[in-house]
Amino acid sequence: MRFITEKERQTPVLDETDVLVVGSGPGGLAAAIAAARTGVKTCLVERYGCFGGNMTVVGVESLAWYRHEKTIDSE
Repeated sequence: MRFITEKERQTPVLDETDVLVVGSGPGGLAAAIAAARTGVKTCLVERYGCFGGNMTVVGVESLAWYRHEKTIDSE
C-alpha cells in the first residue's frame, strides 16, 4: 500500500457541527432534515449554491412532477 505524506499545516475552522451533509440533492435534503429534526446541529453544504443539487442546475423537472394535472410519465 502506498501513502502520501503531507507537511503539517493549519486549516481555519469556519463552523462546528454534529452532522455535516454534503450535497443538497434529494438524498442530502432528506438527510439534513432528518438530522435537524433530532435536535443535533446540522450543516448542509452545496457546491452549486442552490438546493436540489445537480437536478436543479441542469434543469431536471422537480420531484413533484406527478402532482401536475395530466402529467404522463414516458420512457
